[in-house]
Amino acid sequence: MTAVTVVGTGTIGTTVATTLARGAVPGCTLVAAVNSRTGIEDVLAAIATSDVVVEASSVQAACTVIPMAVSSGKDVIVCSCAALAVPSMAVSPAATGRILLPPGAIGGLDILAAAICADGVEARVRHVTVKSPAALGADVGDGGPVEVFRGTARHAALRFPRTSNSSVALALATVGLDRTEVVIVADQAATSTLHRVQWVSAVGTYEFSFHNTVDHASGGRHRRSPHGQ
Repeated sequence: MTAVTVVGTGTIGTTVATTLARGAVPGCTLVAAVNSRTGIEDVLAAIATSDVVVEASSVQAACTVIPMAVSSGKDVIVCSCAALAVPSMAVSPAATGRILLPPGAIGGLDILAAAICADGVEARVRHVTVKSPAALGADVGDGGPVEVFRGTARHAALRFPRTSNSSVALALATVGLDRTEVVIVADQAATSTLHRVQWVSAVGTYEFSFHNTVDHASGGRHRRSPHGQ
């Protein structure tokens, strides 16, 4: 039986912990669900008694939890992927645990990861995200869609850490944080979150679109299924 500790008790963490607690994930059991109010000793104890850590907290917390978990030989599933773009976030080369990235709001990373093996030099990747201004913390007035960011996945993660986790996962699966282009658009009329992934290389041209239902309890971000899609 795989013992799981969940770090973060927000919308995502609570969903994961509740699913584990009711036995809905075969072969897995919940050890503990901890958050920012949990003492560091209790967090360390929860990690020590688990096989896998699910990080579903914040970028700031992830920067502490990830090195702590992998240094203890634990695999950590990182929902706050933007933490991996923070320059100060470092993992010891001696760490034996693995960092696992869920696709989150997007899919298709399997075919792109395979395509990058065939053409990693000329490949171009763009991730376009359209969200409500509230979800982005952007004030765009009453006009139409407004582009609030265009740049690399690394810079997107540093400027919009709560909404760039999928961009980081896409970048790390393909051409990297500094070659993946990210475009973020704030749209007052958005009733769902749109993610469009565009890939161009010698292997082929791919485009994926995902419209995710907004979960208002999560501050305007999309509703996640138990599998993180």
